[in-house]
Amino acid sequence: MTQVPTGGSERNDGPEQVRAGSVDGGHLLLVGAGPGLGSAVARRFAAGGYRVTLAARSADRLGELARSLDDTGAEINTAEADASNPEGLRARIAELYRDEGAPGVVIYNAVLGAPDRLLTSTAAHLQEAYAVDVIGAIVVAQEAAPAMKAAGSGTIIVTGGGFADHPIPALATVSLGKAALRSAATMLSADLGPDGIRVATLTIAGQIAEGTAFDPARIAERYWQIVQTDDPWQAEFRFTGE
Repeated sequence: MTQVPTGGSERNDGPEQVRAGSVDGGHLLLVGAGPGLGSAVARRFAAGGYRVTLAARSADRLGELARSLDDTGAEINTAEADASNPEGLRARIAELYRDEGAPGVVIYNAVLGAPDRLLTSTAAHLQEAYAVDVIGAIVVAQEAAPAMKAAGSGTIIVTGGGFADHPIPALATVSLGKAALRSAATMLSADLGPDGIRVATLTIAGQIAEGTAFDPARIAERYWQIVQTDDPWQAEFRFTGE
């Protein structure tokens, strides 16, 4: 495993402020890497010959996940980044995209995911959830876009959920976040499509659980199929367990 340095860098005041490096279409950046779906996605792309960079806020968990992928033989890098801190996340992603061979494929899988209700949530909690669930994805796209534009290609997929279709009061911020995230991806797709950059939501319309129709490995295969497809692109794909 190759460890990406986790030191800070100077803050950007906004996207496209630094020179972009080159893009490697066989390099996946997985933001929100963790057990379950994140691990399955990383394993599927590593098995498919991709170099994989795992990004999450816990260095210890990143190390564990990277070690669990040693058997794939792939190059696995890690980048400590906290999606609840948008400007810190921006600096970390900008650092990746200044390098040659930066990720040509991004999967944004971060979500706060705590049960909550609107009437009892503090403003601070609502802001943190929105930062992780939505703003982080936009920040990553902002920082990846210049290098992808220069290359004339790139793919960004965000993990959506059925809560965007059917919001649940007891999962208020996740429901809000998935709806807003889908809208953001749709707008980014329209903005970046003319530059050859494909952006989409993969809406997972069910509860992720091993041994079910929504097994993480089955969903990871759907991500793989979407990234590899030559079919006409669309702003939203769905996984319904079929």
